[in-house]
Amino acid sequence: MDKPAAIKRALIEALGFNENLAITAEVISIQNTTCTVKLVSGMVLSDVRLCATINENEDLFITVPKVGSEVILISQTGQLSGLIVVKVDAVESISYKKGGFEFIVDGTTGKVTLKNETSNLGALVSSLLTEIQNAIILTPSGPGKIAPTTIAKLIQLDTKFKTLLNSN
Repeated sequence: MDKPAAIKRALIEALGFNENLAITAEVISIQNTTCTVKLVSGMVLSDVRLCATINENEDLFITVPKVGSEVILISQTGQLSGLIVVKVDAVESISYKKGGFEFIVDGTTGKVTLKNETSNLGALVSSLLTEIQNAIILTPSGPGKIAPTTIAKLIQLDTKFKTLLNSN
């Protein structure tokens, strides 16, 4: 056995790494579709995939774990360089993107983003409520407006939607 292979084998044995078994690790940082983790032994590994491949593709589903939380890893290749996160204890965000469609649940902001290339649900709801507040009601005696108490309730409703829906 050559020296690099012997070192690799010794590391695998020292870490208790078996390519057929799951590995528990702590998330140190997140970088787009990968993360850096710390194994129980203290060894730090970077470029651990959060999705099947490392890419910046517009078509992906990704669960981003919270920094400091535990994750379960397996190796797709049997090598330490082929590690992928398969289970997370604490989720920071979940996102699904397909072409111009985007759905994101962000645990940091507590908001949901649902949009496509032309529309954003949060912005649409806000625009709708603004239009209702400014509506002119035609009556037999001429144009009228929405009652101030109703406008106040619509403003409260818009504020509540903005705490849930991202309008960006």
